[in-house]
Amino acid sequence: MHFSEEQLNEIQEMAALFFGPEQIAINIEVDVDDFTDLITNKTGDAYKAYCTGRLSSEIELRTSIKNAALNGSTPAQTLFVTYFKESQL
Repeated sequence: MHFSEEQLNEIQEMAALFFGPEQIAINIEVDVDDFTDLITNKTGDAYKAYCTGRLSSEIELRTSIKNAALNGSTPAQTLFVTYFKESQL
């Protein structure tokens, strides 16, 4: 499946807003099953754009949680400790 640069940008932008593969496929007007397979199988440029978008927002979100934790937010501290424990090998 080939995607235009515009479609790849849209995939990245929508993934950054945590839209799912089905919603993205509908928006960029491609077959839902084919697109979902690409994301599930972790292949191609669409998967890379999807991951880039999701990760960029997750970085922003975790940075905000970290800042809130450092400023004394107990829920943010608890969540940040959870992220810490999950990241250990």
